[in-house]
Amino acid sequence: MNFKVLLVALLFGAYLLVSHCVLADPVQHAQLGVALALAPPLIALVLFCLASGWHRLIAPLMAGVVVLIWQTSAWLSTHFSWLYFLQDAGTQLCLALMFGRTLLAGQRPLCGQIAALIHGGLDAALARYTRRATKAWTGFFLAMFTVSSLLFLFAPLTAWSAFSNLLVLPLTGLMFVAEYAVRLHCLPQRRSEMRFTDTFRAYSALQRSPAGDTTGER
Repeated sequence: MNFKVLLVALLFGAYLLVSHCVLADPVQHAQLGVALALAPPLIALVLFCLASGWHRLIAPLMAGVVVLIWQTSAWLSTHFSWLYFLQDAGTQLCLALMFGRTLLAGQRPLCGQIAALIHGGLDAALARYTRRATKAWTGFFLAMFTVSSLLFLFAPLTAWSAFSNLLVLPLTGLMFVAEYAVRLHCLPQRRSEMRFTDTFRAYSALQRSPAGDTTGER
């Protein structure tokens, strides 16, 4: 495994574990909780500006964010768990929409786009399978969004935190493994062409493409 990927994975795992510990006692760790909850969106904002070539906007945006945090510090210290929830549930909903929108008429299912990059095209059997797989991923992320929302609204905060910080990634990994196993079972004729890591490489290539291939075989 690439050292940078491993380092990022370890840091992200540590972030999730510390976040869970903070949410287990939010009153005692309010300041740390605010900092941890705000870190991902602020980092994402900076990376977006860098990727878009808007380097000069970073300083004024950060200054505006600092002022906003200072003005709302009292509210943030007692409600920072909502920031965690909005990030978690928002991510699951965005992923569901990302897969689901490619099921609309005139679109190629996202799993089909990835498979086309791996195999150089789709035959009828692979096209049918990738549509079903895209539906399965859409349903999975909708289910994760629903469970996260229900736990946050109606269960103790520690229960929601355990699900969000400790279970979401393993469940997503289990979904990857399950889908791969089903793929091998449904498409035995392509077994020799399917490697687990190809999906991640193809998706990365798809993200780097100028517009992405969203039309075609359905």
